[in-house]
Formats: sequence, C-alpha cells, structure tokens
Amino acid sequence: MKASRMMPQEEAYKILREGQYGVLSMSAKDGTPYGVPLNYFYVAEENAIYFHCAIKGRKLEYLKENNRVSFVVVGHEQLIPERFVTHYDSVILTGRSSLVAGVEEKTKRLLQLCQSLAPEAVERRDEVIKKMLPAVEIVKIDILEISGKRNRDD
Repeated sequence: MKASRMMPQEEAYKILREGQYGVLSMSAKDGTPYGVPLNYFYVAEENAIYFHCAIKGRKLEYLKENNRVSFVVVGHEQLIPERFVTHYDSVILTGRSSLVAGVEEKTKRLLQLCQSLAPEAVERRDEVIKKMLPAVEIVKIDILEISGKRNRDD
C-alpha cells in the first residue's frame, strides 16, 4: 500500500463508526473462501462490530469452523472516468468472531442494531425483535487490527 494512501487509525475508526454495510470474508476449515455483504454496527467501548444472521447457513458454519475473519467497509467512493481513477475511503479489519449467548444479550444487541440502522422505526421494534429472536444469531467480531486507505486529490 502506498504510504500516501494510508489514513490515521482514528480516521479508519470514524469510517467504521459511520458505516452500516460491509463485506465479511472468512474461510472454512479446509480453506474454502467465502465473502458476504452484510449490515453491522460498531461498539467503540468494546472495539467490536456486531451483525445478525440466520441460525443456520454457510456463514455460520464457516464461522464455527474458523473464527478468524476479515471485514471491509468502503466509506466514500466516486469514479472519475475522465481520469480513469476512483476516489475512495476504505477500512479493513481482522478479528475473531464469537456468537452472542443468552436472550438478554441477544435482545440488547438487536436493539443496538435497530437503533444504529433504523433509529426512527420504533413503533413495532420491540414486537419484531421478540418475534425474530429465536430465528437469529448475533455475531460479535472483536477487532484485532484495523487500517484505512484512501485515494483523493487532496
């Protein structure tokens, strides 16, 4: 990576904090790669991100086999066709995943997800969370490393 494109860690965390959508990359025990886009929220006090998923599926199988993951968030991106370049801000982190246990903790994290991604949608929020709770897992990714990169004219 060009040193001129690296961003200070504080800025990388800012992009992570403001983002809502990223790509989770993982691999099975045998090395089979898998990447999946998903929404998430960041909890600064824990230096962790959280997301929800179904209780069964490829993503969860892979995370149970190998909890080492990578996660990418692209903040700002803009194609500049006449110059054949793309301006962007991006963050990549590595971490370890774990499943959130317990009804109270899962409920807390689903509330945080709703507050992060749909803060105005409160009318049926508690009802929907209660209904969906048995059908979802909450995954925590403890951030081990984070770096940011940007390409700008300035």
